[in-house]
Parts: sequence; structure tokens; C-alpha cells
Amino acid sequence: MSKLALFFIVFFPIVSFANNNESGVEQMVDYANELRLSQHPTWLKLMHYEPSFGDSRNFASAIHDSEFFIAKDGAFNPRAELVATIKAFQQPLVDGFVDNHAQCKFPARLLWLQRSVGEFAATIKMIHCPKYDEWTLSNSIKSISVVYASGFLGNPASYYGHILLKLNSNRSAGAVRLFDPSVNYGAIIPPDEDPVTYILKGIFGGYDGGFSQTDYYFHNRNYGELELRDIWEYEINLEQKEVDLIVAHAWEVLGKRYTYYFFRKNCAYRLAELIDLTEGVSILPTNKFFTLPRTLLQNLHSSQIRNKPLLRSVDFRPSRQSKFYKKFNSLVSSERTEVRNSIEARKTADGEMQGALTIESKVKVIDTILDYYQFAKSAEIMSKNDADKSHRRALVKRFQLPPSSSGSNNELSLAPPHAGRKPSYLQVGVTYSESFGNGYSILIRPAYYDVLDAAPGQVQDSALTMGEIELFTQSDGVYIKHFDLLKIESINTANTNLPGDKGRAWKVKLGIQQQNLSCLDCLTTRLEGDYGYALNLNPRVLVSAYVGGGVQGNRKGSGKTFIRGSVFSHIKFTDKLNMRLGVELPKKIDGSVGHKNRYILEARQRLGVNTDIRFRYEKNKLRQYAVNLGYYF
Repeated sequence: MSKLALFFIVFFPIVSFANNNESGVEQMVDYANELRLSQHPTWLKLMHYEPSFGDSRNFASAIHDSEFFIAKDGAFNPRAELVATIKAFQQPLVDGFVDNHAQCKFPARLLWLQRSVGEFAATIKMIHCPKYDEWTLSNSIKSISVVYASGFLGNPASYYGHILLKLNSNRSAGAVRLFDPSVNYGAIIPPDEDPVTYILKGIFGGYDGGFSQTDYYFHNRNYGELELRDIWEYEINLEQKEVDLIVAHAWEVLGKRYTYYFFRKNCAYRLAELIDLTEGVSILPTNKFFTLPRTLLQNLHSSQIRNKPLLRSVDFRPSRQSKFYKKFNSLVSSERTEVRNSIEARKTADGEMQGALTIESKVKVIDTILDYYQFAKSAEIMSKNDADKSHRRALVKRFQLPPSSSGSNNELSLAPPHAGRKPSYLQVGVTYSESFGNGYSILIRPAYYDVLDAAPGQVQDSALTMGEIELFTQSDGVYIKHFDLLKIESINTANTNLPGDKGRAWKVKLGIQQQNLSCLDCLTTRLEGDYGYALNLNPRVLVSAYVGGGVQGNRKGSGKTFIRGSVFSHIKFTDKLNMRLGVELPKKIDGSVGHKNRYILEARQRLGVNTDIRFRYEKNKLRQYAVNLGYYF
């Protein structure tokens, strides 16, 4: 009898507790359904549900990873996933698998649910999650920053710049806080993927994409030191509970797979989704065709929360190259000459500098030389060993001089990328042609910029356009002048003429265009490319020279292949007025005729942030003049 009594004493309380717990879960489920929480905008954002137009279901999650869902049909059933989540949060802990518990895998869902169900939140028995606690640095993340790295024309995936999220901890010291965690989104690309496959899959969704996490110093070094890209950090003005929700959701999506689209659902799109979890915030660009990082920054800058700016601060971190160029360009002529002589002769530590230089000038010279060797190592102008040896010799010389009395030589500021114009361009104007008389021209460029209108955060003196089309209209019809599927001009100017800083430049263009200005029915497909060098004659005048060629469709005896030489100059009269001059000298190599020398003059006057006026003269067999008004949107 005593054993039977003991059984009832132990067993029935357990059963009673289990029944009470189950009853509490069901009550919470009923309350959640009563509030229609499965249709709440935040729940739909947490699950990355998107409208499903291809079948009878209302939603389908952008994440196609079974580990992200608890319900079997959770990928497209918001209500089933919410019910399964509530029940999973109440499941008992299994020894040794604490980090696999739903509370540890989905802390953002837990936070949001606790804030949404009122007194029922008290029925959830909280679990300590060691891995999540370690990732949040013991809950020490106090703010969030969006980090933008400027465009990099050495890698197609980085043409538009790159966006990542930085989690700012109160444990880190210094303005940059290099050991804070950062969250990055990108395509998951197999090794040794060929360029053509890479581009096509990136455009049409052939790759999975996903979030990854690493300490911020990795990105700071990769972008600023190795790829020589300028970096801006935009700190967001959020309350702690809003920061906690975004951090928790970033943990949930780490390693989960999406479909990656280079133009639309890219790094800027997915990072905006994280920030849009905040109630009252909507910074996701609305363009249906492409999402550009700079548009996201402009939305950040123009948005408010609780009647205050959404942005708390914007900090600029120049690349190694930018810092070196700034120092060199601040020198007077005699100081620049000494820098060149010292570097070319490698005599910084062994010989004496010109006695005519003042102590202050010698300090500037050595400081610039020190930055040159760091830049030369990053840009692979010199081997790491040679650059380090030369840097150490220069450092010994620097220690023999007094400390610098002024930090002005180190200061560098550039206009932030959000201050630039909109990414798309519409141009209309009047054209006079020697062949066809007066007419009208219409140009539409979905993205991004040309040599004359590179905005802050873009590669200066360069061009990156996709899908640009120009039409010529007369009373007898509308004609295509050109359609550029892709056009890139990459110029790394020789700002110093020091060893290795020689200004490599290249161009590539794929599209259709008229053979010359004498006809409107001679469109041909053409792929062309050029390689050359560029040089800044002074801060406002750049010249470049190329050799190149191309292949094209043989239209009206124009031939299939050609080579050419070309020279261009970019002149900046003021910050608002600039001009480009160019000469192209083609030659057929398959015996055909058709190409004539081409001469170009185009001037641009900026009227406002998003408006300009341009004058264009072109001679290609015949002459053509045009005046155009442009609007950026």
C-alpha cells in the first residue's frame, strides 16, 4: 500500500502539470489566432513570406531551407508555422541539445511573441542558449550600423558597391570597433565558376544566397586595404528593444538559403528586410527591377522614426589608396619630387633628403613614403617582403624626426553616397543631323552612371551602365540609335606617377548600334573592348589612351572584326561643369569597309542634384549636334 500511495503522490502531480502546461499552450494558440497574429506584418517579415502568384497559396517564404521551419507546410502556411512555433517554445529541454531548442534557434520569433501575447508570455519557461549568448557577446549589442563599401570594377558582383550589417557592442573600444560581429549577404558560388556562367546565374537566380557572420575587421581589411574601396558606416537610431529584435533575427537567418538575384534580391534587399522589422520603418527600395545599395542609403537618410531621423551618424573611412593620394596631393612640388626620388632610388634610410626642405616638409615626405609602401603592398605593386623592408627603413628615418605638429595632412572627407543623385536616367533633347535634319532624341538608362555623372560613392572618371537605349525620332518614324546591354569603363588614374601607380584603364561594351551617323537602318550587334592607361595631368584634367577592337554582325559590308586606337580626355571646369573629348581610329582587319574615324565632344552642366543639361557633338562619317535635358529618378 505504501508503494501504491507513493506512486499516486508522484504521478498525479506530473500529469496535472503536463495537462496544465498543455492547456496553457492551447490557450496561447487560441489567443494568437484570435489576434490574427499569423497575418501580422511582423510575423510575415520574420518568416520572409512573399506573395505567391504561381499557385493557389497566398504566401511562400523566400527561404527554401527546411531548418527554418517547424511545421511541415510552414514555408507557405503562416498560421501552421505560428502554431508549431508556439508549441515548440513550450517543449521540454532535451539534455545535450539546448542549442537545438526552438527558443535558441528562433530568438526573434520568441521576442516578438512575448511582446504580442501579453500575460500568456509568462507561461513560457525560458531557456538559456549558450551559442546565441556567445554570438551576441552576452547581450552587449547596443546599436546597429549599415556599412557601405564603394563600387569595385575589378569584380562584377561589386560594381554597385556592397552593403553589410555591423552589430555594435559596448565591449569594443575605438571608433571603428573592429571586433564587433558583422552580418553579410551574398551568393553561394562554387569554386572555379567560369565568368559567363557566373553572370548568367547571378542575373537569373541560378545561385543560392545566404547570410554569413564574421568579425568586422575582416571586411574592413578586405575592402579598405586589399580592394582599396572607401567605406561609410551609417549608424541607425533605434531603441534597445528594436536592436534586440534585428540581432535575434539575424541569428535566425544565418546559413539559411534564399534564391539570389544580382539585380533585385541582393545584399541591399536582404539587409533592408532585416531593418524593416522595426515598426514604422520602411527603407526597402520599391523599384521592381533592381535594388541598388545607394538607393537604400538614400532611403535611410530620408527616413524618420518617432519623428526623429532614422540615422544617428555617418562615418567615413577612406581606403588605403585614398589616404595615400590625399597625402601626396597635399604636398608642394619640391616635396613630391623628394618622395619620387626617395622611392625610386630606395634611399629613404640610407641617404639624406634635400637640405633645403624644412623639418616640417621632411616629416610630410616621410609620412607620405610610409603610406606609399602600405598602399604598394595592398595594390600588389610590390611584394609583401619588399614593401615591409622599405617601410621599416622609412620608419627608422621617421623616428629621427620630431612628431608632426598638425594632423591636417591626414584629414580626408568625401561626400557620402546618399548625397548623390538617383540611379536611373531619362534624357530628352533636340538633335540636328547632316543626314536627316532636325529630330528629337530620347535616352533611357535604368542604371547606373557614365563618365560625366559619377556621383559620391561611385568610381570617378568611369562608367557603368546597363540596359541603356537611345531613340531618334522624326516625322517618318522612331529609330534605335543604340542599345547597350552592358557598358563598363574602368579607370584607375595615375595620380602620383610613382612606381606601380600607372593608371590602368579598360573598357568593354555589348549591345547593338548604328554603324555610323549616315544611316538609321544599319543596326548591328557588337562586342568591343579596349585596354590602356590614364593619367591625371592635374586635379581637373585626365587623359587616357587605349588599343582595342571588337567583333560584330556583318551589316552592309561593314565586316566582322576591327581593331582601333583611341584617346579621351575628361576636363572638370567646376564641380558642376565638365566635358569629355574623344577620338577613335578604327581599322578593319577582314578587308571590309564601313568604319570611319569618330570624334566626340560632350559637355554636362549639373542643374540640380537630379537634373542636368548636356551638349553633344559627334562626327562619324557625318556630323550630328544635340542639346539634351536629363532627369534622374
